[in-house]
Amino acid sequence: MGLLIAAGMALFAYGLYQKIADPEFTFFPAEPGDAPPVPAAPPVSVAPRLPAPGAFGTIAVPLPEGCVLARVIPEGDRLYLRIGPAGRCERVVVVDVATGSVLGTITVGP
Repeated sequence: MGLLIAAGMALFAYGLYQKIADPEFTFFPAEPGDAPPVPAAPPVSVAPRLPAPGAFGTIAVPLPEGCVLARVIPEGDRLYLRIGPAGRCERVVVVDVATGSVLGTITVGP
């Protein structure tokens, strides 16, 4: 039993060494009729969809007197504009970046 374990470990070490030296190494080469291996697909970027510059023109987001844009939060194909300061100005405006349309406003209050 110990001899089988030692032989298995030796084969494992040999295979590991060969794979490091040549990434295409296999213990059992493909038969002449087998199909060649399919190369891996290139990595896919998961960046948010952003429109081309000028794709939807200018968006006007009216703010009451004394209110300012406190923070911009991009999230996928949505853009969240946090308006502040706290009080009567506190709200979140949701914009669709693909079309540039204002989807809605979330107001915060009692």
